[in-house]
Amino acid sequence: MENYIKEAKNGFYMDKMNSHSFQVNEAKMMLSLLAYNLTNWLRTLCFPEKQTSMQIETIRTRIIKVASKLVKSGRSLYFKLSSSFVYQKFFWEVLQRIQRLKLE
Repeated sequence: MENYIKEAKNGFYMDKMNSHSFQVNEAKMMLSLLAYNLTNWLRTLCFPEKQTSMQIETIRTRIIKVASKLVKSGRSLYFKLSSSFVYQKFFWEVLQRIQRLKLE
């Protein structure tokens, strides 16, 4: 339970309430909880089994904070990653898992 609390505090900044208004703080907390739940849902569906316990900071580093370039060639769009990107294999694996999801 302590790890879940630590991730909510450090990863989603649920311990910082910037406003003196209860309604503003409640809205911020609800948006943070939505982000937390979406992250857990994606982590469960899209990540390889050995990495389902990754914390949000690790996910941000390996999936979201990626230096890349979107290149248009003819009618196609290409997503180019840096050749020195350390987690390139992991990134493409997660992207392929997301593309295989079918929402019905």
